[in-house]
Amino acid sequence: HTPMVDVKDLLANKPWLVLFSLALIIMLTISIRASSGTFYLKYFLEREDLISSYMTLYMVALTIGAASTPLLTKWLDKRKLLIVLMIAVAALAGLQYFVTKEMVAMHFVIQGLIGFCLGPKSPLVFSMYADTADYSEWRTHRRSTAMIFSAAAFSQKLGGALAGAIIGYMLSGMGYVPNMQQSPDSQQGIVWLMTLIPAMFALIAALCIRFYSLSESQLALIQADLSARQSEVKNDL
Repeated sequence: HTPMVDVKDLLANKPWLVLFSLALIIMLTISIRASSGTFYLKYFLEREDLISSYMTLYMVALTIGAASTPLLTKWLDKRKLLIVLMIAVAALAGLQYFVTKEMVAMHFVIQGLIGFCLGPKSPLVFSMYADTADYSEWRTHRRSTAMIFSAAAFSQKLGGALAGAIIGYMLSGMGYVPNMQQSPDSQQGIVWLMTLIPAMFALIAALCIRFYSLSESQLALIQADLSARQSEVKNDL
């Protein structure tokens, strides 16, 4: 079959479309916070000396969160777990807006918790992409895994690019001047980029996941059916 057939199958794969949108939105959440962290510590907390520690804590928390994914999925299925994690990210980022710059330890606690909550994102989403590949094969009798994952990678890159554009637009619009004392508007914009804006995108992501229709029970039936088809092909050979 031709690449256009693969594209047509992809656009008709509703669970994949939800995941494509979801990955883009989560990448916006991650990239905006990650790119704003340096500005936040330098111009709001006025603790440029803590930037390295702050970012290191985040990376360690991400790693621990990712490693905890198999344990977490024993308690909740992938869809429900993502919803819970993104709501937690929204709540934590929103809470950080109200934390004063003197409460440095609390900023570190929130940073670590957000990192932990975002850690399982990649294992979960890419596992769900594999599920949508099974769903596509079950529905169309054609396997298009490469197309599904390459288009998924594009959504990640697009999310990162959009995050950069949002940050640049907001900072320039609010009068940001590098390496200078920031105006109240510019400082407020930096705080929003670190807190309320990522919180909003995380909440949108949680709502987006609700439209993902592949349940664990449905996937079990799909995979059993695919296995039966493969057995029939082998028997025919």
